[in-house]
Amino acid sequence: MPPRLRPAAARALTPLLLLALALALLVGGLPASRASDQTTRPGEDSRGAENPVAAAEPQRPNIVLITTDDQTDDELQFMPRTRRLLRRQGLDFTDAISPHPLCCPARAEILTGEYAHNNGVRHNDGPHGGWSAFVRRNEKQNIGPWLQDAGYRTAFIGKNLNGYSFEEPRPRGWDFYSPTGKKTYSYYGTTFYNDGEPRGFGRRYVADIVRGESVRLIKQYASEPEPFFLWASHVGPHTAFVKGWRSAVPARRHADMFRNLQVSNRTKKSFNEDDVSDKPGVVRRRKRFPLDHLTRHVRDRARSLQAIDEANARMVRALRSTGELDNTLVVFVSDNGHLLGEHRIFGKNFPYEEALQVPFLVRGPGIEPGTRSRATATLVDLAPTFLDLAGVLDDVRAAGHTDGISLRPVWRSGAPVNDTSLIQAGTGDRRQLAAFGWAWRGVRTGRYTYTRWWDGFEELYDRRRDPGQLRNVAGQASYRGVRTELRRRYQRLADCAGVRRCEQQDFGREPTP
Repeated sequence: MPPRLRPAAARALTPLLLLALALALLVGGLPASRASDQTTRPGEDSRGAENPVAAAEPQRPNIVLITTDDQTDDELQFMPRTRRLLRRQGLDFTDAISPHPLCCPARAEILTGEYAHNNGVRHNDGPHGGWSAFVRRNEKQNIGPWLQDAGYRTAFIGKNLNGYSFEEPRPRGWDFYSPTGKKTYSYYGTTFYNDGEPRGFGRRYVADIVRGESVRLIKQYASEPEPFFLWASHVGPHTAFVKGWRSAVPARRHADMFRNLQVSNRTKKSFNEDDVSDKPGVVRRRKRFPLDHLTRHVRDRARSLQAIDEANARMVRALRSTGELDNTLVVFVSDNGHLLGEHRIFGKNFPYEEALQVPFLVRGPGIEPGTRSRATATLVDLAPTFLDLAGVLDDVRAAGHTDGISLRPVWRSGAPVNDTSLIQAGTGDRRQLAAFGWAWRGVRTGRYTYTRWWDGFEELYDRRRDPGQLRNVAGQASYRGVRTELRRRYQRLADCAGVRRCEQQDFGREPTP
């Protein structure tokens, strides 16, 4: 692969590029991009943009991926720097989802661009869970080796899949590899692998360590000719483990913030839902979640996001100071969402919108600042997008890998995206494994959510009429045709492999009741 021009060399060519562009405009003009009805440019997000138009897309940009853990879409409101630097300066996928809303399966999807039935990681533990399930199938085939083979410098810092330990063989494909080890969920005192020389960072906060190491690597890699891929994987706002599980631990400097913050979603009809008789057994057995307990969690989650918000700003600043910002795709996303009392649930791994939907922001060359897209982007689409930018997606697909689409056409031309997505959750429960192999599986479309649970129980929600998912209409005669069609779509996707069968099937128009 040809090396990327250093920033200084690229700047030296700028006058020549401008002259060439002017000549092209004189000769015949440039083709206008076609925006679909899925992409909009609201005035609120476009105001204050640093660049009024998108920078030209380079051949092989740097890629910086920033992930949080269990962050809801709504909690982006607590990250003003991230909104200003990434959402206002880039694209916000407002209907993005984590189709397998649990830590390890979601991270495996990011690494492989494949659904769990193909990458083998269905749960956090058990026979199909955690780090051991990942390396069993994907040790040599994941985003690290693929991009490294494509000529990228590659680095990973932060939270890895559960079950990983420093005694494990160092995975291939990473120029710098530093996942967390001991005290991952303690927020303080966390040990990092540090590329084979494990290191503690004294009394430093975990997000500050990820920030410092990320900034150091950006500065190092910016001075080298190759493009780079950096994944900064944060722990917050996941619940903490400090002498037992508790609310997230914020950095000490943020511990007194949000003292008066209330549980805003308590006004939802789904909050501590009164009647859960039409829900699966695992929900019917739940009691209402105590409001005071939830308030503590909500406040500490918001506090824990402050250090990540600061880290995002510092990373953008490092990219700008090294001259690499306009040559870098920056992606911010959570591994999954989280229910905060909706349907009496505090957790994830459920087929409800609060668990499935995630914040998903992208900024970089070729992306017009302040745009929004209603296209249903998923975590499975990240690896194909990165491979597309690196110029090797076709090669990886030809070798039989990745199920997702590249999102590049969405921000380049507003290309439409198939909105029927496979959603699923694995299990470590022996009875569920024997009966079904999964906790639940189904499909989510722009209007409906359909799931089949391990015991045969079915859920169907018409989110257009019932956005809170309060009324399960799977048994209603008026929705019989809808249920039949969604069952068919699920069955078509259940064993899919490859982008044509998983993400590009033409199911036709959505059914109506």
